[in-house]
Amino acid sequence: MKKSFQMIKGIGIDIVEVKRLRNIIQRWGERARKRMFTSKELKWAALRKKGEIIYLAGRFAAKEAVVKSLGRYTSWLEVEISKEKNGRPHVTLKGRTKGTARKMRVKEILITLSHTRTYAIAQAVALGEK
Repeated sequence: MKKSFQMIKGIGIDIVEVKRLRNIIQRWGERARKRMFTSKELKWAALRKKGEIIYLAGRFAAKEAVVKSLGRYTSWLEVEISKEKNGRPHVTLKGRTKGTARKMRVKEILITLSHTRTYAIAQAVALGEK
């Protein structure tokens, strides 16, 4: 049986200051939320009893890390960060961003994120064919 190996097509990392995101959302309200996060991401954040902004900061850092791993700017709404049943973060690409990944022969984007009350950080690794 022939094994299939993937190569790293790109990596990205981002850090978000929670206070800065909180200020943006307080200043611009729903307009900011709807420009940065998908309706599903906002729904999941609203379900959190505590730390909604910290949760969103983690998602925003993850989106930025994904964009950096692809090496191309995109709309934040074309990158959705969700969770698998086991809690592992999952990346779903949409629109032109999905097309960009396909052209780069990216098959999967691994993502990890972490946060404190002050900062959220995420790293993405785009994997694909040679």
